[in-house]
Amino acid sequence: ATLFRACAARCNFMSLDRPDIQFAAKEVSRSMAKPTVGDWPKIKRLARYLIHFPRAVFQFKFQREQHKIRVYSDTDWAGCIKTRKSTQGGVVLLGNCCIKSWSSTQNLIALSSGEAEYYGVVKASSVALGTQAMLRDMGCELPIEVMTDASAAKGIATRKGLGKTRHIHVHFLWVQERVGNGDIHLTKVWGKGNPADL
Repeated sequence: ATLFRACAARCNFMSLDRPDIQFAAKEVSRSMAKPTVGDWPKIKRLARYLIHFPRAVFQFKFQREQHKIRVYSDTDWAGCIKTRKSTQGGVVLLGNCCIKSWSSTQNLIALSSGEAEYYGVVKASSVALGTQAMLRDMGCELPIEVMTDASAAKGIATRKGLGKTRHIHVHFLWVQERVGNGDIHLTKVWGKGNPADL
C-alpha cells in the first residue's frame, strides 16, 4: 500500500504538467485510500506509457492579441463501472495556447448524460471565472466563452430555473444567472472536435 501510494502521488504530481496522463493519474489516485492488488496493474500501465513517452513538449507559438477566453468542457456519463460516477474534463485556451486542463470525477451521480454534461459546464465556468480574475489582475479584461458538445447542458444553462430537472442541486444554478447576465457566453461545439475529450 505504501509503494502504491508513493507511485500514485508521483503520477498525480506529474499530471499537473501532462494533460495526456491526467485521466489515468486521476483513476490511480482514486484507490489511494484502500489500494488492492487489482489496482497495481493501473500503475504499471501508466508507468509503461511514461517510459514510452517520457516527455511532453508544449509549444506556445506567437499569436495575435486574443479577445476571449475559450473553455472546452466534456463529460463521460457514468463512466466508472463501480460507482457510476461521471468524469469531467476541460481545457482553457487563449488562442491556440492551452493554459490549463483538468480531469476529475464528479461528486454526484448524474441521472442523465445532460445532467452530467451540465455539471461539467459548471466546473468549466468556475475555472473560466478564475482564469478571467487572474488575467484581470494582470490588466487584461477578456470575456468568457464556454464550449460544450451537449445540447441538453446548453439548454439547462441558458434557461431560468429547474424545469423538468428538479433533481439538480440548487447550488449548481449560479451558471444560469451568469449566462443570463452575459458574463459567460455558452457555445455548442462539434463532439469530435472537442479538445476537452482527452
